[in-house]
Amino acid sequence: MEKHKKNALRERQGKEIFIFLIFISMVFMLNFVSGQSSGWGTVKQGTCINLIQTCSNCTFNNLTSITYPNKTVTMISVLMSSNDGFTYNYTFCDTRAFGEYQVFGYGDVDGINTNWGADFKTTSTGVDLTPSSSIVYFLLFIIIFFVFFIILFFINKLPSSNNKDEEGRILSVNYLKYLRPALWFVEWMLFIAILYLSSNLAFAYLGEQLFANVLFVLFKITFGITPLIVILWFVWMFIKIFHDKQLQKMLNRGIFPQGKL
Repeated sequence: MEKHKKNALRERQGKEIFIFLIFISMVFMLNFVSGQSSGWGTVKQGTCINLIQTCSNCTFNNLTSITYPNKTVTMISVLMSSNDGFTYNYTFCDTRAFGEYQVFGYGDVDGINTNWGADFKTTSTGVDLTPSSSIVYFLLFIIIFFVFFIILFFINKLPSSNNKDEEGRILSVNYLKYLRPALWFVEWMLFIAILYLSSNLAFAYLGEQLFANVLFVLFKITFGITPLIVILWFVWMFIKIFHDKQLQKMLNRGIFPQGKL
């Protein structure tokens, strides 16, 4: 009797393990299938894309229509070019609209005209944010935002001038103050990263693209003026360090000037 119970328990456990393995396999297959794409992927908005079709038993492929993201349809009848009789291509450059384009055509598969359809997307960066990559973007945004305020709090704790006595006379040069502009530059770079991540998330999830476009324009402006800021920052640091070296020589001679230095 006891042996029969053990055998039944093992049989039930075996069935549960088998069902679990089937479930895991189905999840894996669903993820694999959902990860496949029948289209041409994602292209940067405003750039050209090669619409490629492959057919080993076709003598031609004809592109018939393109549906734009705003659902307007352009009827065209264009013979796709081919150099090898296997791969057919048409270069499409009217990608100013943001969103998904649907392309339709037909080819003579084994002598029979057969319709086909595929799609592609345009984004501001040429990268399509999947749910998994969006989660990564969001986590990076939270981390960078948190680091931004931590550094801002730390900057406020740093000295902004040299060490002085009660009468306002400078006693010594405080080189720790140079950490403030260095951290402010780090804050600037983090701000640029926040703008970039925010614009990508806005493009991915907001139906209206105006706010996303504003964020992306701000990102391009701030990123574009960064080299100028770097040059000015180095010049300012060089002048301040040179001035403090002259000040240190005065202090070594027993001269203690007053002022905001």
